[in-house]
Amino acid sequence: MSDTTAVQRFYRFHALIYDKTRWMILHQRRAAVQRLALRGDADVLEIGCGTGLNFRYLMEWLDPIRGRLTGLDFSGDMLRVAERRCRSAGWNNVSLVEADATCMSLGRQFDAVLFGYSLTMIPDWRAALRSAAEHLRPGGRLAVLDFGGFEGWGPLGPVMRAWLRANHVETVQPYAEALRELLPDTTVHPWLGGYCFTALARKEM
Repeated sequence: MSDTTAVQRFYRFHALIYDKTRWMILHQRRAAVQRLALRGDADVLEIGCGTGLNFRYLMEWLDPIRGRLTGLDFSGDMLRVAERRCRSAGWNNVSLVEADATCMSLGRQFDAVLFGYSLTMIPDWRAALRSAAEHLRPGGRLAVLDFGGFEGWGPLGPVMRAWLRANHVETVQPYAEALRELLPDTTVHPWLGGYCFTALARKEM
């Protein structure tokens, strides 16, 4: 079984429980969106949007008429939950796309791109970053919020990394460094001893 297939099977089940459980572990989501400093009329792409758990934070910034949000995920099960969320909230400016982040072709560039706890679950994460940078317009911002390496957690660090790896999350990769290679104007904001980090990049004009 490929890594991608394993992750798809994982989320087929977790689509049923995702919203009820992730509030305990997916921290700093609103703060990451705030770093994007979105305009009301921004055209935003979230890669690995899952059930749309981050949409409410993005919609706090977006004008319901002039702003646009595209949520992309390769799990149809997760997107079906996201669709119900959008319908219930009345978000008519949200489009959902089922696609592979490593080879997506959306036909336009975006003002902002967000990975919210998704990059560490993509086997070919470097390809996903490259594709995201290609879909970012000049002057646009790209934010990666994800688990860190738990460097400040002492003996609990290896335990956390092993638990996440068992759930298809690979924390020990040079994500921020790779983003900086693509977009040199990148700053990294770690949180809680390496529990998570936000890397914010700006594409040159």
